[in-house]
Amino acid sequence: MLKLLIFWGSFAWFPFALVCLGLMLRLKGRARLAVAGLLVVSLPLAWARFVEPHLLVVHRATIALPGATETSPSIRIALFSDTHLGIFPSAMPLTRIVRRINAEHVDGVFLAGDLSYWPRTEDVPELFAPLGDLDAPLYAVLGNHDVGYPGNDLTDALMAALQDAGALIPQNRAFDTELGGHRVIVAGASDLWQRRQDFGFSASLPEGVPVLLLTHNPDTALYVPDNFAYDLMLAGHTHGGQLRVPFFFKRVIPTIWDFDRELQVYPSDGGDRLVYITTGTGMSNLPLRFNMPPRIDILTLHLPE
Repeated sequence: MLKLLIFWGSFAWFPFALVCLGLMLRLKGRARLAVAGLLVVSLPLAWARFVEPHLLVVHRATIALPGATETSPSIRIALFSDTHLGIFPSAMPLTRIVRRINAEHVDGVFLAGDLSYWPRTEDVPELFAPLGDLDAPLYAVLGNHDVGYPGNDLTDALMAALQDAGALIPQNRAFDTELGGHRVIVAGASDLWQRRQDFGFSASLPEGVPVLLLTHNPDTALYVPDNFAYDLMLAGHTHGGQLRVPFFFKRVIPTIWDFDRELQVYPSDGGDRLVYITTGTGMSNLPLRFNMPPRIDILTLHLPE
């Protein structure tokens, strides 16, 4: 598989760098400058392959839901996605993610899909067992790579692993619950590319209760019925470009609408919709992250009174 060839072949950078350093000690003049130039040009790729994928950062944001103000009651949640555990051994391990989230003492944790990336089915339980160590309730949905678009359809194995970890899975349904002592509805949608999304449950939701809609692909906002008045959509999928090279990264973001990262406003026919997009902790296609390290978003959400 080409992806693995790139992953393991990238270790050739280390002997390449040693050869360059040796030549720089022996050569002079323009030859030395040329070798030094080659080494310098290779450094961003080395960073993207061997350093940045291992840097787990926390991004904090405060959002006032529609009808709320900065003085309204609030809850704190953790949002992450696109762990892509599977063929790339350098993917951020869940144990680190869980420890970092637990240190934040949040009221709830939201996992916005694409948990996997070509793992063996028999490895799924062990890969995702650390989710059971989260101190706060976990809500999770699956993404396109989890359900076979592309890749193997790991729906059954991942659903079982999530349930074993105590997760609630709001796919095409909603949970009327409490987070941080406040009543909240956590709704969810299955993956957009699977074409099985069903928002029929929204007709029976109570009025006056904030609704958080968890899904993988933010383009779901284009298909939510106008009469489903959710307060905030939580999504992933974009990776923030993963390789965030100026003037280029948006070309590789796989969305129809111009979604990128963090808080976006989608102007639907039913009014502006708030969509928050986390940039993921893992990697797909290339085992690289550049200018977009693995990230957990800690969101303070002010609720309407």
